[in-house]
Amino acid sequence: MNDSTKAYIAGFLDGDGSIMLQIKPRIGVRYGYRIYATICFYQDSAHESELRWILAQLGVGYVSKRNDNIAELRINGYERVEKVLLELCDHIRFKRRQVRVMLDAMQMVKEKQGPEGFLKVCKLADDISALNYSSNRKHTSENVEQYLRKERLLSP
Repeated sequence: MNDSTKAYIAGFLDGDGSIMLQIKPRIGVRYGYRIYATICFYQDSAHESELRWILAQLGVGYVSKRNDNIAELRINGYERVEKVLLELCDHIRFKRRQVRVMLDAMQMVKEKQGPEGFLKVCKLADDISALNYSSNRKHTSENVEQYLRKERLLSP
């Protein structure tokens, strides 16, 4: 991908995109929660073809239509999200802090630091959410910490 294409896609992400690290409860996993890394690009469904062009440039993700007439290009997974962010990071301006926090979180996930490290990653998810002005989160690092203490996975 050439530099101007990277800059265009980075600008699109800055304006009509999201970088998210989501905490979701999950039965049968060690710490009771999973952390999902996601990048989304949003656009009116009339411009779905432009999202498909971005998909073709990045080579990862999928495009879907929501019920509110918005199409979104969604990229899920640590490796895919990391690949895209590393590709675009030199051109991202408005979401630069989210990118740095996300890359830090993904590095910590790779290091598999036990329950304390998992909780740190959850706190980074809270940080990204705060930078995104998210207000309707159901699950935070506080929920995870309570679960880990209840299950005696964290020291008091």
